[in-house]
Amino acid sequence: MTYSNKKKIIGYSLFIIVFFAAGFYISNFSFETTEKIIDRTQIVMGTIAEIKIKNENEGISNIAINAAFNEIKRIDNLLSTYNPESPVWKINHSKQTKIILNDELLSFFIKCDSIWKLTNGAFDSALGNLTKTWGFDGDSPSVPPQKIVNEALLESGWKNIRIVNGQMIKSNNILLDFGSIAKGYAADKAFEILKSYGIKNALVNIGGEIKAEGDDWIVGIKHPRILGLITVKIKIKNNVVSTSGDYEKYFIENGQRYCHIFNPRTGYPANNSKSVSVINKSGMLADALSTACFVLTPIEAIKFINSIPDAEAFIIDNKGRKYMSDGFSNYLTK
Repeated sequence: MTYSNKKKIIGYSLFIIVFFAAGFYISNFSFETTEKIIDRTQIVMGTIAEIKIKNENEGISNIAINAAFNEIKRIDNLLSTYNPESPVWKINHSKQTKIILNDELLSFFIKCDSIWKLTNGAFDSALGNLTKTWGFDGDSPSVPPQKIVNEALLESGWKNIRIVNGQMIKSNNILLDFGSIAKGYAADKAFEILKSYGIKNALVNIGGEIKAEGDDWIVGIKHPRILGLITVKIKIKNNVVSTSGDYEKYFIENGQRYCHIFNPRTGYPANNSKSVSVINKSGMLADALSTACFVLTPIEAIKFINSIPDAEAFIIDNKGRKYMSDGFSNYLTK
């Protein structure tokens, strides 16, 4: 294989910084000059995090924003698979099969377990061995031999994990990877901090996981292939919108695109869709559901989302066709 046959993902952090590659363009619903908007950004969780606060006390807002960014960093450290001080890194590198979890991780793991069951395994936070096998944990991903994929599959999957009496019981070689839910969870926790300071009108964006409360905010969902093109604009209030796509981390080998979102059943990158956006009140759930729906076929995904209260979805499939759940049109705006 020659280099010309394969497109690497080196440098995609710059793409995220410039274009918010997770799929969103953010603007304020109102552009009245009387509005005061405090807007701050930081690089965290491997992407850009942005916090906007509208029409609140400037001094309190700045204190609240600093505290919210510190909370995002704390979640990053809590769930990191790269930081040796992270509890998750320690779990991944532990030879013990029974691990006592602190209260926050226990609650988090129980939620991951419930979402895994809700999605019938389409959402799975124990696919670290697949991420490693395909090279998405480094700068040179490539298609591994089928035998290697099969071996990684045997050591992957939440089915190898149980949560019992405050303990995580796992198969020895399972590697956790919370990349498909961590940003949504961080957005939820950041908003808890903002609210503790009395902030009521704000938006938190962590690499495209966008939570907004207070006034209406407009979010434009970008086209997964055409830079600068907005496919639809939605108005969100007291909700989260999360997008999973095949364009943030991917490589092309022999004309085939392979993204970083895996089908837990096959061990191969999912390829039914180019982009899936999910709306829900919970950032954690929206983040996980957008991943699960990306794994499913669009028809399966829409049927699934229609069965979940307070969840809506917009999907662009691998042919460019668009699908909407029953209530998604209620969020559309011009």
